[in-house]
Amino acid sequence: MFNKNMEIESLLKRLGQRLKEARLARNESQALFAERLGLTRQSYSRMEKGSPQTLIGNWIAAGSILGRLDDWKDIFAENEDLFAKYEKKSGKRQRAGTRRNQRK
Repeated sequence: MFNKNMEIESLLKRLGQRLKEARLARNESQALFAERLGLTRQSYSRMEKGSPQTLIGNWIAAGSILGRLDDWKDIFAENEDLFAKYEKKSGKRQRAGTRRNQRK
């Protein structure tokens, strides 16, 4: 359990760091970005630090502001192997006819 908590903490810190980098790339202050999210600057600062108390809705809203909303759509999607994905896309598989049915 301790190891899982460390993994979660590490992931949240990386997400916070990426959020900070994206905000800085847009040349926006914490106060401005927090306002766009409907948060106080202090709450937003905790988000950038990877606080586990940050609501998932705030992360999704930040993704929307940054044009990354599509990244959230498949987060808990069912895993599908490539063959199943291909068959689903192309419909039923078609096989070649037998030699008996072909003229020589």
